[in-house]
Amino acid sequence: MARVERQSLTDQIVADIRQQIVSGALPEGMPLRQERLAAELGVSRIPLREAIGRLEAEGLVTSVMHKGAVVSTLSLDEIRELFETWLFSLAIPRMTESDLQVAETITHEMANSPIVEHWAELNFRFHESLYQSSNRSLALKLLRTVHDNANRYVNLQIAVAADVEQELMDHRNLIAFARLRDVEGGVAALREHIERVADGLVDAIAESRRAKSREDVA
Repeated sequence: MARVERQSLTDQIVADIRQQIVSGALPEGMPLRQERLAAELGVSRIPLREAIGRLEAEGLVTSVMHKGAVVSTLSLDEIRELFETWLFSLAIPRMTESDLQVAETITHEMANSPIVEHWAELNFRFHESLYQSSNRSLALKLLRTVHDNANRYVNLQIAVAADVEQELMDHRNLIAFARLRDVEGGVAALREHIERVADGLVDAIAESRRAKSREDVA
């Protein structure tokens, strides 16, 4: 882990820990030991506490009695709720050819990315490119937090299902509907995509948690 030496320590600490949570390096339920993190980052515990407080506000960290701060564990229902379609319906009528080309470029990057871990950021950029034209700045800002919460699980789903071709086909279909200005078709396609990803994801997480429970008992 890189040591933090520049200004805006709290921002850098937040970004570093957030990235570890999103990537799965800090898995759900993992206690955030402040002494260890402070030593690894080369910072004092004051900005570290501030950073953990901000991550808690984002929903990535939870304070647990007798344990302190831990990486949040979302219920399966909460995981499903992280997926939304309404921004896409607002954006489609406003999207320009330039917006669509950005989405196509990101899809091409995803098709040529050999490392699964890169998909979390590319997936966010793709969806952001689809929703940017909605002109809902606050919602788009919140979208980052939503995707950070979702992407740590999306990475797991992609790694387990390895259904990359289906993901890419879904993305291309969404671009095609947007280019046709077909709001109803685009939202329906996005909803189907979300439900398929969420179903596979929830099944994978449920099985992972059952396996961990069996290991703990053993």
